[in-house]
Amino acid sequence: MLKKKLFLFFLAKLAEAYPIGKLKYAPGTCASFIALITGYYILSKLNITNFIIFIIIFTILSYFLCEAHLKIYNKKDPSEIVVDEFAGQFIVLLATIQTDNNLHILLSIILSFLLFRFFDITKLGPIKKMENLRGGLGIIADDLLAGIFALITQSAIYTYFNQPFLLKSYMG
Repeated sequence: MLKKKLFLFFLAKLAEAYPIGKLKYAPGTCASFIALITGYYILSKLNITNFIIFIIIFTILSYFLCEAHLKIYNKKDPSEIVVDEFAGQFIVLLATIQTDNNLHILLSIILSFLLFRFFDITKLGPIKKMENLRGGLGIIADDLLAGIFALITQSAIYTYFNQPFLLKSYMG
């Protein structure tokens, strides 16, 4: 029984991306920024298909980490859980433009971060409703939808300015 509790405690700390989730100010924003950097690095090493598979696996694992945190601390959507920020931010990175111009890549990454934080903080429309889902699903679903909204918005911006973005270059 003690081993199971210790294991759940370990998983709960992973859900916090400890110590990020315990930061006094803006743990979600800090987690999103770290996710931005690590996600872009991973994206640069994988092809688009493998990055999407990575996001799916990461999201499933994140769900179980959130469930473990809920079992240990028995709180509804605790702010110290930040693994959901990673999953949402990874999704937006799919809209990173593909170019040899480092400035354009940097601007694209910054836009990914700002759009994700905007949708995650404001929780517009159906994003807010996702929080009502039960358990770990409710914790992670709003960030996934915020990531999808940010991805769509960023892609629309690129389309408006006629810039190629990562998915377009691989899928068509």
